[in-house]
This record gives sequence, C-alpha cells and structure tokens, in this order.
Amino acid sequence: MTRFADADPELLAQVDIVLTDVDDTLTRHGKLAPATLYAMSDLMASGIRVIPITGGCAGWCDHIVRAWPVSAVIGESGAFRFRLNKHGRLEQYFIRPLDELQAEQRQLLTIAERALQQVPEARLAADQPYRLVDVAIDHAQDVDPLDSKQVAKLIALFNEAGASARASSIHVNAWFGDHDKAVMARHLLVEDLGLDARDRARRVLFIGDAPNDEPLFRDVSLSVGVANIFPHLGKLTHAPRWLCEASHGEGFVEMAKGLLAAQMRLFNE
Repeated sequence: MTRFADADPELLAQVDIVLTDVDDTLTRHGKLAPATLYAMSDLMASGIRVIPITGGCAGWCDHIVRAWPVSAVIGESGAFRFRLNKHGRLEQYFIRPLDELQAEQRQLLTIAERALQQVPEARLAADQPYRLVDVAIDHAQDVDPLDSKQVAKLIALFNEAGASARASSIHVNAWFGDHDKAVMARHLLVEDLGLDARDRARRVLFIGDAPNDEPLFRDVSLSVGVANIFPHLGKLTHAPRWLCEASHGEGFVEMAKGLLAAQMRLFNE
C-alpha cells in the first residue's frame, strides 16, 4: 500500500473533483472538525469540486448541499443525487421513480422488524424518519457497537429477503435494486458533469474509510483511504490506491493539502 504522501504530484495536479465518504472520513465520532470544513472550502475555492457520497438520510443531504461548501451530494447509498441549480434551488435526481422506491422502503421496514427480533442489540437508526428510500440499522452510532458476527447476520437477513445491504462504520444500510454509491457517482460524473472515461480516470479522486466504499475504490483509479480503514484492508478485494497517515477528518485534511500543494506546484512551473 502506497502512502498518499508518496503519490505522484503530476497525477494529483489534474484532479478537479473529489468524491468523499462522510462518516469517519470527513467526521470523527459524528463531529465535523473546523479544519475539515476549511479544507473542503479551500478545495472548492481552488476550483476542485467536493461531492460527499453517504449512506446518510435525505434530510441530512438536504442540509449538506445547502449549507456545506460542496457541489452536490449523493445519499442513501446511491439512491439519489441532490444539487442546487444556478438559482440556488434544490434539484433532486432519483435512481428510479420515488413512489416505486418508497413502496420498496415499506417492504424493507418489515424485513428490518424481523431482523431486529433476531439481533435485538441493534435498532433502527435515529435518522430513519428522515430517509426517503432506504432503511438503516444502527450497529455503532447510538447503540453499543455490535460485533462483526452480529453485523454480518443483519446483512445476511436482508440479503436472504432479496435486498442489498452493506455496513458503514455506524449503520447497516439496506435497499432493493442493483444501484450503489458507485452507480450514482458514475451517473453524476457522466450526465451532470459530462466526463468521459478518460476524464474520470485523471480528474476524479475518491476518499473513504470502510468496506462499503469498495465499489468506489474499484471504480475510481485515484482512490485514497484515511488511516482508520487499515483494519478493514484484509476484507477488501479492491483496496484504495493510497493510504493517508492520518485518520478520519484529519486524513481528509491531509489529502486536501496534498491536492492543493500539487496544484500550486503545477501553477508555479
């Protein structure tokens, strides 16, 4: 695994889009540090667009796209993209018609009820009322952390019912359909930003922290893991290309400083 500090500055200098996970990549224990927010703002001010990609709820994503220094946000594990248009009004794009997705969510809640009977230490995520599409089971946010076997059991119970499910650092997110974070990211990059495959290979960087980020580690050639991903590396078929020295939001700051330094070096040559 190559350290991010050793990444080729000529590669980094071409990046003008940063896709980033949120929980435990931008945050630490749910808190967004001022330094991380400043790093996002510095990237945006330099012309590098920041696009969070999260399992977080629609209510949170509405806040993020309106209040944070970002260009867009992808939420609920790739179910939708929110962005503000040139007039500052919210634009929503869903992977499939919203009424269809919400009918599936009702089925997921029934599956979740059965799953919680088998893993009673877990519970529905506190943000479930603010979710439009998926279902989230809390395994480490407002409950004592579940062990890996319990998390795996939750995932298996959803899979057995025909749903997709992945674990983040705090939730097990479940949904119907073959979409994920990477599918919606590809839609945004191609349809919203007009990037072809060559553009995506050289201009886009992704940073994440957990096994549920693996589809983006696979799809984005310039990929970075914050240091807290280290315990999970053995579980990944597709690992990040580079690894930060720092963890959580401090790792994001490390990555941002590296991009800006590479950009400045190119500007001064």
